[in-house]
Amino acid sequence: MVLALLYRELAKTDINLLVRFRQGRFLTVPELNRLAEAAQYRVDDLSYEDADGPGDSKIIDIRRIRMRRSAAIVEVNAVAVATQASRLRYMADFLDFLSTYVGSTLPAVQRKELALESAGALKAFLAQVPRVSRRAKLGAREGLSKEDQDRLLKVINPDSPDNPWQRGFVRHRNWLIVVLLLATGMRRGELLGLQIRDLDQRLPKLRILRRADASEDPRRIQPNTKTNDREVELRPAIMRAVWGYINDRRRKIKAARKHPQLIVADDGQPLSLQSIDKIFRQLREACPGLPVTLTSHVMRHTWNERFSEQAELLGLTDAVEEKARNEQQGWADNSKSAATYTRRHASRKGRELALKLQEQLDVPDN
Repeated sequence: MVLALLYRELAKTDINLLVRFRQGRFLTVPELNRLAEAAQYRVDDLSYEDADGPGDSKIIDIRRIRMRRSAAIVEVNAVAVATQASRLRYMADFLDFLSTYVGSTLPAVQRKELALESAGALKAFLAQVPRVSRRAKLGAREGLSKEDQDRLLKVINPDSPDNPWQRGFVRHRNWLIVVLLLATGMRRGELLGLQIRDLDQRLPKLRILRRADASEDPRRIQPNTKTNDREVELRPAIMRAVWGYINDRRRKIKAARKHPQLIVADDGQPLSLQSIDKIFRQLREACPGLPVTLTSHVMRHTWNERFSEQAELLGLTDAVEEKARNEQQGWADNSKSAATYTRRHASRKGRELALKLQEQLDVPDN
């Protein structure tokens, strides 16, 4: 299964391992980062409809149809951290073995260059293996730290010299994507499902609605909302930024006027789920200081952890906090989903309580 995942991801970018290694070249760090990212998710949830290269069979596998159909309504799910770590180590071992095997058939100079490349690249690759406790959830996905959140917002700013995109429209749109994800905690599918008519023109509010099989959505895999319909209030400044994007940027793209979706590509077509993943992959590659685990879903974890911190500052009871969170995230009243998204906050509170207990011990200072 791991090798199948490896080869499918390589096929997406037309990489043939044997050909590459016979040329005396190893995989690049960005290519390995893509493998590391894919290793976080369930294979059945990943889309491989474009994996076949030119000239491959035109026969459509029924499993692909099922995968596309399910992807339209189910967001990509993460595997356990232990599974992710195991996949990365297995991939590294296989790539090391195959490059060494192929390298032994090459001239001495090429063999040496391939060995040096592979050693450096695999060291960077293995650095992404998460630490896994035998018992618990250490290493499970968390939100961004305050420092990483500030670094992300600084990099994504349209006027930042470190912003990885060149075109003004793309810079502003991607900045708005990150801001809306951090501000609302919505999923990428919910963001891409937003239509301009979902925005309140009088108040700083937007509606997140379920639209299964929407006739006005031309995307083959339609992003969708998994949770309940809900209304989300924004700060006026953020709402002004949304309308500024619509009136000053989006409106200038004639093809975009045919589509109701808020977030579009620079050719006017509604943006795809894969494009959101690409945006965060480009951010990670362009800005090594950002976490290698940075994805759109980490924004959701970040929102939930900030929500817990604010609830604590306001002195909300657990019951009130839970009800408020469930309403904001579109969860059922009795949902326990918050536990998945508040690990960093819960861990910090646990440490604080544990230290308080230790204060009761009579241990003299040396």
